[in-house]
Amino acid sequence: MVRVTGNFGGQAPLSEVVRSAISAAFDAGWADPKKLSQASTRSRILESQALESIATGLSLTVDQIEVVGEEEFAPYLALSGFLSPKKELGIGAIDRGKIRALGRTHASHRIIPVDQHGALVADEISMDSVLSLQVANGETGIVQDLPTLSARAECVVLDATTSGSRIPLGTTWDAAVFSSSSWGGPQGIAIIGIRNSAQWRYPLPHIAPIRTPGGYSLPLLLASSVALENFKEDSLHLRALNEHLRKTIVAAIPGSYCVGDIEKSLPHLLTIILPDTISEMVVRDLDALGITVEAGSACSPVDLAPSHVLAAMGLPTEGAIRIRLRDSHSVSEIDELVAALVKVCSDL
Repeated sequence: MVRVTGNFGGQAPLSEVVRSAISAAFDAGWADPKKLSQASTRSRILESQALESIATGLSLTVDQIEVVGEEEFAPYLALSGFLSPKKELGIGAIDRGKIRALGRTHASHRIIPVDQHGALVADEISMDSVLSLQVANGETGIVQDLPTLSARAECVVLDATTSGSRIPLGTTWDAAVFSSSSWGGPQGIAIIGIRNSAQWRYPLPHIAPIRTPGGYSLPLLLASSVALENFKEDSLHLRALNEHLRKTIVAAIPGSYCVGDIEKSLPHLLTIILPDTISEMVVRDLDALGITVEAGSACSPVDLAPSHVLAAMGLPTEGAIRIRLRDSHSVSEIDELVAALVKVCSDL
């Protein structure tokens, strides 16, 4: 087995403090907070503390928060709660696959195009629509102009599953969806912030007045709150690494292209297009050298489906790889990555 010496992929091991929180929670065998028992009472207290911590970390109030145990289900709930059959749904051309799939099931929907820089075209948004607005793209890190775009629609549901707590959301939104993994928490926990509760309705069949199906893992919720409390990212360091990588790769591999303006992107994400290469082969050959990167669409990476994000921007989809930078990375590791890419590209 090849020892991975450079992890520039999307996932990293959970931190020790988060692993410890999960382990302690499962070892304790937490009781269902909805039951009536002493153990359930303790669980309710811990659940309440976790929700208060998450609300603080995301600049929400506790009464705005709903927890969903299936991350891909959360955007559907958030958007569908504001939709009616005649209401138009606006979906960005670079939105995640599950959100675009929702658009296909809604009679009145519009795909909002992006320009060559990955920015949504504001003039294409209907003023009376429900808009799915991605805060930052999971492939390119490109950040949207939230104030301008939010003002264009009647109702705005933010997809903050990539940006997490990194970017302030402002006040012109009606609901927002977050993923625990965006701040180093475990997968399997999504947070919906419902700001406009007066207009939102639970979209699934129900008898009791509920807002989400429930059924999430309390240990994962506790670990998610611990992760958010301990989440720190050196954005200046990451931006310096990102700038260094951009300059070095373009100089080392003629024709290579770094997607997005660094001033309008999250500093820890970068997509690079390598000319005359095949993405899958680049990923494979780098892996043989002990370096992990990703390719394909970020929302369907298993089968390396071509990136609909790059296609929407009018860019080549082949030869594209995704890099995720972390605080632990150094300039020397970036140089090693570039050297490995030069070798791989020359061998293809």
